[in-house]
Amino acid sequence: MGSGVGRAALARLLCVLGLGLAWPTLAHQGGTTGYAAITIAGNVLRYQLTLSQWPAAFLTPLGGNLDTARMRLPPALAAQLHFSNATEPCAVANARLAGASAEQQGVGVVLEVVCRDAITTLEIKDDTFDALGTDLHTLARIDWPEGSSQFAFSAESRALSLQVATAAPRTQGLGSFFQLGLLHILGGYDHLMFLLALLLVPASGWGVVRVITAFTVAHSLTLGLTALDLLHLPPALIETAIAGSIAWVAGENLGRGAAASHRVWITGLFGLIHGCGFADILRAVGLPTGHLLEALLGFNLGVEAGQMLIVLPLLPVLRWLWRQRFGQRTTRGISALLCGAGLVLMVMRVLSPA
Repeated sequence: MGSGVGRAALARLLCVLGLGLAWPTLAHQGGTTGYAAITIAGNVLRYQLTLSQWPAAFLTPLGGNLDTARMRLPPALAAQLHFSNATEPCAVANARLAGASAEQQGVGVVLEVVCRDAITTLEIKDDTFDALGTDLHTLARIDWPEGSSQFAFSAESRALSLQVATAAPRTQGLGSFFQLGLLHILGGYDHLMFLLALLLVPASGWGVVRVITAFTVAHSLTLGLTALDLLHLPPALIETAIAGSIAWVAGENLGRGAAASHRVWITGLFGLIHGCGFADILRAVGLPTGHLLEALLGFNLGVEAGQMLIVLPLLPVLRWLWRQRFGQRTTRGISALLCGAGLVLMVMRVLSPA
């Protein structure tokens, strides 16, 4: 065991030295340097990219607007980074800014990627240079339980294939898709904003159950239809409509101040739209032809579990808030913020290039 630990430590040292030797060569080429930390655990991959500065090729077309750049960078990288496991495509479950994004001189992005099976042969196609500029150079460090490696991505060297296990484990099936759905909903800020807007109006326990059930049934229906290619709606339209649903429900909170009888129906209607958004990730990873129902069930259960992780702790807090003298003012203030955010998000998605 000691020799194994020693070999692992030596491998890590050589990787660090390799990055150090690569750095002077890449630095002299100018441009932006990226540092990618890639961690593999089972069928999940975490990709964290830190850029030394905002790439001019990305920032200039946005007029130097950092707020817009921060919003657009995670989805841009999610679209330009392609991961697969032994030629099977993997899906980016969510993409978000990392802590470094608050600084003007640098930016960080984290992608959480889920593959159908445990990762044995990792393949990465890095096309971020098309969005961030060909003067970008990314130094990548890949770690997995049995070892580590390093690679330098550039506009001329975009592809990596790496063996990370000697034998392919069994397919994780339902559990793999459950994990994909869970990660997707927890990273879907617009879906969570919509849920929050729904819950801000005081309601009985049965009223909350009816609203959540309507949302669940509706999004499950369109999720399945869209994932199976039986329903086709333009992604830009779906994303804009989801933002509009946040503004609508939050604005309704301001106008009514109490739960309306039609809230269940309006929730179901918007749930149909959100289901199309949930399905995008399933279409990206591809449904296994051998067990379609198992995959759909696992993904949907993951989405529901993620929702419950948010809703269950939030309800007692909201119930306490409703009983306070300042409760109505606070919930109306939050609704106003959500309404404004939904409108801004909707306008930005309308104006955003496809």
